[in-house]
Amino acid sequence: MTEELIAITPIDGRYRELVDELKEYFSEYALMKYRLKVELEYFRLVVKILKQVDNEQLGRILNDVFEKFTIEEAKYVKEIEKETRHDVEALIRYIRAKLSSYGFTDLMQLVHIGLTSEDVTNIAYSLMLRDFNEKVLLPLLKELLFDLLEISGNEKSTLMLGRTHGMPALPTTLGKEFSVYAYRFLRLFEVLSVYRFPGKISGAVGTYASLTEVFGRDALKILDEFIRKLGLEPWPVTKQTLPHDALSSFLQNLSLISGCALDLCRDLWLLTMLGYVIVKRIGIGSSTMPQKANPIEIENAEGNLELSINLLNFLSGRLQTSRLQRDLSDSTLKRNYGTAIAYLIIGIKNLLSFLRRIEFDRELMRSDVEKHPEILSEAIQVRMRLIGKNLIDELRRLETRDSAKYLENVKKIVSEASGDPELIIPKTYDDYLGASTLIVESIYKLCIDKLSKYEKS
Repeated sequence: MTEELIAITPIDGRYRELVDELKEYFSEYALMKYRLKVELEYFRLVVKILKQVDNEQLGRILNDVFEKFTIEEAKYVKEIEKETRHDVEALIRYIRAKLSSYGFTDLMQLVHIGLTSEDVTNIAYSLMLRDFNEKVLLPLLKELLFDLLEISGNEKSTLMLGRTHGMPALPTTLGKEFSVYAYRFLRLFEVLSVYRFPGKISGAVGTYASLTEVFGRDALKILDEFIRKLGLEPWPVTKQTLPHDALSSFLQNLSLISGCALDLCRDLWLLTMLGYVIVKRIGIGSSTMPQKANPIEIENAEGNLELSINLLNFLSGRLQTSRLQRDLSDSTLKRNYGTAIAYLIIGIKNLLSFLRRIEFDRELMRSDVEKHPEILSEAIQVRMRLIGKNLIDELRRLETRDSAKYLENVKKIVSEASGDPELIIPKTYDDYLGASTLIVESIYKLCIDKLSKYEKS
């Protein structure tokens, strides 16, 4: 509790529980451990190629060093960093000390040989983003998709007044409106489910000079295979830094998720204001108004999603530039991946919480539709044009405030134009919903099929 109260950002304070799982990917300890993984795997490769040794004992020791890298071990690395003033160099010295303690002093000089710090760091970041994507983001998106599909399926025939520019437009269904968001999230889910994260090992200025010294003429091939074995897509030509294009694309997709979720939150807020969404009370809604039950989760989500969008867009654009072969501005910026992503996760989790505590006032929705017979005017003018009569100007001139009088005037206009009001005017508002139900059913099936294929893969 004390740590939460003195945290500088709400991510590590008020919202800590919502994003606690992110510490496995974006904390200082996590970055250190991902770097350690890269260093140890590279060391294993070097020893195998240069010494022609595939030492089982050494392999077990390297696995042991990684598995036992606790917070206490990380603190020890930070103590070394106080002397080196360089985080990767501190980790290198830690690994060498570990090898020495296990009796492999003769191999210590091969740790990090031929590498620049960025060779290790770019791979570490790609691995952490990949693991976050697979283990946190995609499962969370899948949850959201299933919740949206459940609502859209249950409400596929629930009549609702569609509004454009905030004004009554046409009848729609609540389920169809939710299926819009289900499809949007599905498209983003599909992109991220097959996303390939980049990696490079190319030396201090991207010439592979030191690496050619280590591996000889086959250096490019060996390093290409090494990066692929880590599950990343090799980026063969670079400065010292890995061009950020591929990761910027990933961050932009996260921004699109935030934007889609933000759009849904605002629609839900408006539906709540109209009384269509009934919010079940949790806690106290107001310090002075006893009746209040507020849509607090989507308001909270809205703010956090906007922060996420701004940070993700900034990082994705700014990190594409690096002066000449290297400057360090990207180093401090990349440490904010977790901050930008945390706001996204907070937003989605609050949105999910809201969706799971609401109900819908279907009678009120239908009642609002029935107060606006003018929303059938599109159907009337289209049907009349199909029999050769254009009444759109006459319909535009009608006063819409008195619904009973409006319908009488419409019938009169249709009759005077030799149309049959019984055939031209929809008998019910449900008769002018177009393919709404079919849309819901097709999107539901599409989503289930795609998610099932993802599970199998």
